[in-house]
Amino acid sequence: MTDYRLDSNVVGAGRWSYESIDGDAVGLLQKGGTGAFAADEWAADTNKPEHAWFVKADGSIGTDYRSIAETYTVPAVADGKNVHISGSFTSPGGRFRVLLSHDGDPDTIGSPSAFTQLFTYTGTSTTFDLNVTAAAGDDILFVDDSVSTWWVPGTLKASVTTQLSTPPAVVKATPGAGAIQAGDAVKLSSATAGACIAYTTDGSDPTTSATAKTYTKPITITADTDVKAVAISSTGAPSAVSDLPYVLTEPFRAFAGINQAGTTGLTAGVQWSRQDFDWGTVEPAKGQIDKAALAEYVRQFTEAKAHGETILPVLDYTAGWAANRTGYTYDFHGKTYVYGPVISEQNGNFTRQLVTKDAKGVVLSTENVQTNIGRTPPQDPADWTAFVKLAVDTLKPLGITYFQVWNEAYPGSGFWEGGMDQYMQDIQLPAAKVIHAAGVKLVYGGWICGAPLSEYIALLDKWNAWKSIDVYDMHYMPIGTMQTIYAAAQKRGIKNPSVWQTEIGFTTEDKFIADIYPRVFQWELSKGGTNIDQTKLIYFADWSPNDPAAFGYNRTIRSGDGLSTKGKTLVTLANLLRGSKAEVYDDFTTTPGLKPELNEALSTANGFRLDGNRVVLAIDLKRQNQADIFEDQNTGDTIHLNFGDPTMTVTLRNVHDLKSLNRVDLFGNTTPLTWKSTGKNTIQVEVPIIDADPTVHDLNQTENEDVFYLSLQQG
Repeated sequence: MTDYRLDSNVVGAGRWSYESIDGDAVGLLQKGGTGAFAADEWAADTNKPEHAWFVKADGSIGTDYRSIAETYTVPAVADGKNVHISGSFTSPGGRFRVLLSHDGDPDTIGSPSAFTQLFTYTGTSTTFDLNVTAAAGDDILFVDDSVSTWWVPGTLKASVTTQLSTPPAVVKATPGAGAIQAGDAVKLSSATAGACIAYTTDGSDPTTSATAKTYTKPITITADTDVKAVAISSTGAPSAVSDLPYVLTEPFRAFAGINQAGTTGLTAGVQWSRQDFDWGTVEPAKGQIDKAALAEYVRQFTEAKAHGETILPVLDYTAGWAANRTGYTYDFHGKTYVYGPVISEQNGNFTRQLVTKDAKGVVLSTENVQTNIGRTPPQDPADWTAFVKLAVDTLKPLGITYFQVWNEAYPGSGFWEGGMDQYMQDIQLPAAKVIHAAGVKLVYGGWICGAPLSEYIALLDKWNAWKSIDVYDMHYMPIGTMQTIYAAAQKRGIKNPSVWQTEIGFTTEDKFIADIYPRVFQWELSKGGTNIDQTKLIYFADWSPNDPAAFGYNRTIRSGDGLSTKGKTLVTLANLLRGSKAEVYDDFTTTPGLKPELNEALSTANGFRLDGNRVVLAIDLKRQNQADIFEDQNTGDTIHLNFGDPTMTVTLRNVHDLKSLNRVDLFGNTTPLTWKSTGKNTIQVEVPIIDADPTVHDLNQTENEDVFYLSLQQG
């Protein structure tokens, strides 16, 4: 029985107790009782026949001729309310009764008032469903007596619930939970007229918390805030508690993301999560929409949004029923590929004949090959277009505004078994029409790193596709190529193009994020645009087992049950670059001289001003030879990066009311620095290069570069 304590058997409101009944008098059965049996009056051991009765763990009760009751004491919350009693009773044969005692005293059982009989039954099996108006402290007794065989228990299964007045509608918020701009106000409401709303902003339960407040005006969100709210009707009935977590949309959070992550928040609070939206899953047969699968996508993406994630859905791949089975031809890199009709299919693959010809039509080879069904072009491109419309119509109401088309479509990539002209004609351009007609944006499906960027540019030129794409996306490319595609788009009339890498990383280099992300973030901010979604790096992937034999080991953000080294460096960087406003800070110099660089082979220093009162410099010193020497190419100055106590001089200008200046290492360890003033609003500081933390020092030593940060706080 719920809330029954076998070790104490005390009386308490909302609790079950066990009693013996003599007429109208009820006695609480006690341990160590006296009487004819001179033994305990109750026990859990059914092998002790000297006991007058016993209770088993499943709620069964064994008795002799005496009336024994299982009693539920009505709690205060049910005072004057309808109490619903339902359940079943079985026994070898005897009498079962449900009695009500109106004594109103939660500390006594039954006495002195007489019982009201609600239900009686003699036999072996019965069910009951009762309603009664009760007062706090009243007792509901389930009596089992006059059994035909001693010591054989009857079994009671009873549910006692308080039917309060209809609870009010749950609290809704506008805007809904998820990412929000700093300073935005959240309005709470309940559809139940006259309901009062109580809320907390510290994540505690508003029905019980001492920090709960009565909602009277919109709540201004200035930091990550977990709002919880409950509506209370005029009768005092509460709604279910609404959990409404808000996270601030900030430039660095919007810049960074993670592939294939969960739905309850991303590492370091970064914002973007890239997830597949699979055609074959939601439409397993032509025109047959799997509503359960569609609803599951909606549930997952809604949950992600409520935890501050912005989903980038990848619309892919060909549904099995839609794949081309009759044959097709395409030209690629001076050869013609002729795929014949499907010969057989098994394990997700087609077997078909492939004839390869040179530019003059001479057959170079004929062979049977296997191709992936899901990566095969669709037989009818109209089926693909219908799927894209379904995806947009389903996901746009969730606030999703960017849709990625396919993934790494390129012959030989493993994700596309056709030609690039075929891809543009049948997949990319039809999807663009649907997506733009709905007023949302298209992300190209990731130009594969194995193909020349010049070929990407030429393909978009050939199909006049630049303006049909809202985001030019690449995968695992050197970050300098982002400037290349940016400039190419500008040359073709795109004023301020958006350039992303929706897959980047998947590397064993532990300092990859610390090295690459500040460079690209500074490059984005230097463009001076107001589009917070202009540039993104979405790391691949979120998780792998912490097992050297596992695919992805030491390449992901999380490893096993914890963060990988890359995950830890992401947390450090994200914490440093927090802020609702971020801009380039370039009013500094270093000795030896460093400057922003997209060339990953070069050392760099990238500066950021955050919320107007913090400055962060990200320093990356590459070791330029085996002796760990760094050379300033402009002045000839050199530093031995692993000898003695090397430092670099940093001069920061346009700083005022300086409160603190710290060196921060890759794992967030902080060392306070002493600075000196060298002029109006100008300071100079000597910054240690070697890390004090041995783990971080070894990490820098292993990967032949030193990465660290300066963090300056102004008043």
